[in-house]
Amino acid sequence: MKTALLTPFDTGNIGTVMQAYATHSLIKDFGYDNKIIYYHYDSIQNPFLPSNLFKRGLKRYVGSIAGFLMRYPAKKSLWNFINRHLDITEKVSKNMLPAFSEQFDYVIVGSDCVWNGDAFHLETAYLLDFLEDNRKKGNFASSFACDGLTDDLKPIFSKYLSMFPRLSVREVRGREIIKEITGKDATVVLDPTLVRDNIFWANIANESNLELQEDYIFVAEYAISQALIRDAEKLSKKYNLPIYCLYPPKGKNIKAKTFLKAGPEDVMKLIQNAKFVLSDSYHMMIFAINFNKEFFAYKTVTNIPAISKYYSILGCLNLENRLMETQNLTENSIDILNLQPIDYAVVNKKLEQERSLSKKYLEDLLEDASNGFK
Repeated sequence: MKTALLTPFDTGNIGTVMQAYATHSLIKDFGYDNKIIYYHYDSIQNPFLPSNLFKRGLKRYVGSIAGFLMRYPAKKSLWNFINRHLDITEKVSKNMLPAFSEQFDYVIVGSDCVWNGDAFHLETAYLLDFLEDNRKKGNFASSFACDGLTDDLKPIFSKYLSMFPRLSVREVRGREIIKEITGKDATVVLDPTLVRDNIFWANIANESNLELQEDYIFVAEYAISQALIRDAEKLSKKYNLPIYCLYPPKGKNIKAKTFLKAGPEDVMKLIQNAKFVLSDSYHMMIFAINFNKEFFAYKTVTNIPAISKYYSILGCLNLENRLMETQNLTENSIDILNLQPIDYAVVNKKLEQERSLSKKYLEDLLEDASNGFK
């Protein structure tokens, strides 16, 4: 069976690339000839479009441009990784998808925030509306990355999601949304970057040429978070450790080494070798868990709309106390210096159980699809 994966990867976001790679590699490991469709969606790949201003409002429009510019120095490194590890097709537009998809027996959408009505407003390609045969429609670990759909989007999502033979989501809230709008039961699976274990990601880290010869605190601050930076300073002072930042710190001006041009392999190495990881990024948190690191995740104004995805995985692994309620705060009300270390023996046992279930779900889905869901 010839399969295709439809998932965003050309956004400049390392986590987005890694989830695409994880899913792609899993499908190939199960013995299928898989390609990643290079679907070009202008409003995501090009945040400068004036139409984005009307869709998202001034604040989110400016924020998306700021994020794009922050990540731009790493674009070359990101594409070097993509060209090495992702088997992508030629670039296709929306009107090309119906004919282009005929070469594939099965199309899988996900994971990541493909069903986020805000980011992909009325973008029905990620609902596989271009496929006439519903038996060709699949998804894995797709995410709404929000607490609910707006009233104008509910009938659209209901129409197209009802056509999928099976549905899986990355968060508990996603399962609830699908039940509310379609009446169908969805299966909650892990984000594909967690379905892959730390040995898999260590192999990627080994591709990095970074020379890290000291212990350090790793910070990946995407939105402005004074509380996050202040906590990094506290850890630095207590343990006499330098601070390494993926991007220049925004919450507070501090002394730190930055890695603006870091590629995915470099980020894996930075997390793998860190003593502590602090971030407001979902996937940075995920990789910290995978590498069994002492981590601290932070609520910010930016990630609040998608905070259900943090609650879902942290709740599953009993790590809720690692999410800091610090949005709009200059200081963290929790003293992270006195938190008990994470018991990764317990976490890894639960994670391995969930990992096995997620792999089995994907394997069974692909096998049933190859049999036409008979």
